[in-house]
Amino acid sequence: MSTWTEFYNQVRDPNWPDCEAESDFDQLPKSIRLECQNRFGYVPGSFRKQSKLVNKRFPIHTTTACQLKWSWSTVYLTTEKTASCHRTNHHAFDIDTLNFHNTPEKIQDRERMLQGQWPVTGCEYCQDIEAAGGASDRVTNLDFPGIHAPPELTDNLTATHVTPRMLEVYFDNTCNLKCLYCGPHFSSLWDAENKRYGTFQRGNLLISDAFVKSTNIESNKQRLFEWIKANSQHLTVFNILGGEPLYQPELDQCLDLFEAHPAPELKLQIFTNLNARLDRVQAMVERVKRLIDLDHLREFEITASLDCWGAPQEYVRYPLDLTVWEQNFEYLVSQSWINLIINSTVTPLTVKTLPDLLGKINIWSQHRKIYHYQNSVNTPSYMFMDMFGDIFQQDFARALELKPTTTPEETASRNYLVGIAQQSAHRGANVAEIQKLHDFLNEMDHRRGTSWPKTFPWLIDEFNKYNLTT
Repeated sequence: MSTWTEFYNQVRDPNWPDCEAESDFDQLPKSIRLECQNRFGYVPGSFRKQSKLVNKRFPIHTTTACQLKWSWSTVYLTTEKTASCHRTNHHAFDIDTLNFHNTPEKIQDRERMLQGQWPVTGCEYCQDIEAAGGASDRVTNLDFPGIHAPPELTDNLTATHVTPRMLEVYFDNTCNLKCLYCGPHFSSLWDAENKRYGTFQRGNLLISDAFVKSTNIESNKQRLFEWIKANSQHLTVFNILGGEPLYQPELDQCLDLFEAHPAPELKLQIFTNLNARLDRVQAMVERVKRLIDLDHLREFEITASLDCWGAPQEYVRYPLDLTVWEQNFEYLVSQSWINLIINSTVTPLTVKTLPDLLGKINIWSQHRKIYHYQNSVNTPSYMFMDMFGDIFQQDFARALELKPTTTPEETASRNYLVGIAQQSAHRGANVAEIQKLHDFLNEMDHRRGTSWPKTFPWLIDEFNKYNLTT
């Protein structure tokens, strides 16, 4: 989310008066105030809790420099691994020292980026999109507000041992969904299903039941809580992921932590599938609101995961109930103090009804600002956006027509979708991956009692091109 100054300067007409502080909004002419609210979705007071740190462009300017590699750490307690991006390889960290941000692997990657080189492994996703002419995660996050450079870079632009600004934690894999592009690492339902049906292999497709969680989750969690108590003054963002946070006790344990140990400069964000009971969502929201009112937290952001709309979405994010999701989301829309985001994973199975979701977002945005971001999958390979070749350009064109560009975030989000569209079209069909997808969908229908031919009738013709019959 932008600062007030960034927002106002982006939307203002050249004839509007200056307004450097949000506290001066009420002094603007009524016509301008109404336009900010009704056209651009501004909610008075929504920037009040913005970080005191000034948004600045990431200060390292080599051709491969990535803000995430310096500022962001992800911790996976189920596997005792870490990463500095959702796209890169996970690697082990020293659990005795809890050194998850300055691991040898991350330091080596930072050193290579300082030389204008790509890391040896793990950054191929951004390399591929940039080679196709698109805006990668790396490029998008160079200017992304709210992720601030480590303090060490203020005086030393070659520092590689640095303090994280953004921490996100996958506490456990407890989850009530088993999305097609997910797996047992992040979904207990996936894990249970794999154990029930055993390892499945057909040709080059392998679905394994071999996932084993760390036995140290509880002790590592408590040590991580101690780290947060000691280091929260350096953090600007804390993300809670899963599994599904609304089904995990760790969400409430984190709120207990901030109730006892205030972190007034911290933005809390949860990533949720929103397929929970409404009263659970309401209770969580009311508790966070109290913490913010008490200055125990600075800001709250909810990223609700949804890829598209209708039957394709309920198939891909099985067993999602869109009616439940929509009821919960419309409650969140009514809570204007929450920064509200929808994040979509774009795959060949979701792109055709992504425009339907974007149309609904535009309707919700008439009430308050709803941000929308999207990404494409890292794994499995048979969900890659480019596997069918150049067959989705009309779908992307429809989606891009519905993407607004009235704020810096919206412009960046639209450009990112342009990059995915370019990526999807720059190779021919990958028959081996198409075969894997065909076998995978048949196996899912066998396990779950679903029917991909009814849900994705267009796929029948695509598979027939390669003599893959239903």
